Amino acid sequence: MEIHTIGEGTDSNVKKVYILSDGTGQSAINVVRACLIQFDDLNVKMIVYSKMDTEDKIRAALMEAKNDRAFVAFTIARKSLRRIIHTICHEEDIIHHDILGPPVEKFKIYLDKEPKEDPNLLRKVDSKYFKRIEAIDFAIEHDDGKSFKNIKDADLIILGLSRTSKTPTSFYLAQLGYKVVNIPLIYGMKIPDELSTVDQNRIVCLLMDPETLQKVRIERLRHYRTTSDYTNLKKILDEVEFIYELLGRNRQWHLVDTTNKSVEEIAREIIIKVYGREIDL
Repeated sequence: MEIHTIGEGTDSNVKKVYILSDGTGQSAINVVRACLIQFDDLNVKMIVYSKMDTEDKIRAALMEAKNDRAFVAFTIARKSLRRIIHTICHEEDIIHHDILGPPVEKFKIYLDKEPKEDPNLLRKVDSKYFKRIEAIDFAIEHDDGKSFKNIKDADLIILGLSRTSKTPTSFYLAQLGYKVVNIPLIYGMKIPDELSTVDQNRIVCLLMDPETLQKVRIERLRHYRTTSDYTNLKKILDEVEFIYELLGRNRQWHLVDTTNKSVEEIAREIIIKVYGREIDL
C-alpha cells in the first residue's frame, strides 16, 4: 500500500481517495491527480492498492475505503473483477469510478475485438522498451552539446538558449523513444557545422519570454556569487534576437515557446511540429 498526500491540513478534515489496480496503479494516480489539480485548498490522501487480482483482496480494500468514507477509483483489466467492485460499491454505498472499463468496452465495439484483460501488458518488455533505453543512452551522450557523434541518427535536434528546458525536454522525449541531441546556442558564437548535415525539419529551437527567462536564470544563480551578465535583461534580449535571426536564415527549423509550459507540453509540441499528430503505438 502506498500513500500520496496532496495539500496540507489535519487528519480531521482530510479526504481520502482509494486507488485499486491490478497493476502498479500509476495510470490511476495520473488521472486522479489531473482531476484534483482543478480544485483549490485540497487536503487529500491517495491510498494506492496495487496487484488487486482476487475478490478477497478487493473486498478487504473496499471495506477499508468504506470505513474511511473514501472515494474509490480503479483500473482493473479483468471485466469480472470490475463487476465485483461495482457490486460491492453499490451495496456498501461507496462513491466509485471505473477509469479503465468504459473506454475498453467502447474500443471493443469500435475495433470489433475482445480485449485480452491482461494487466501485465503495459509493463511487457518488448522492442519498444529497448528502443527507449537506447534513446536515453543517446540523449545522455548528446546532452548540452557534449557530442555530435552519430548526429544523423537523431530523431530530433533541440537548440536553445541557456535555461529554456533543453535537457529535461530531451530526456523526457528519450523516455518516449526519440533519439535527441540538444545543443546550447550562445549569442555571438557560430552554430556547429554538423547541423548542416542533418534533416533540417528535425531541428527545433526553444525560446522563452525574455523577462520570464531572466527570472529563471536569477533563480538558478540565487546561491552563487557571480558578476556575470547572465541575468542581464538587455543581454537576454540580444540572445533572443540572435535566435530569431537564426530562424530567419533557416526556414525549415521549428520554433517552440517554452514560457510557463511543462516539459510534457513542450515535448508534445515538438513532436507535433516535426512528426504531426499521429502517434505510433
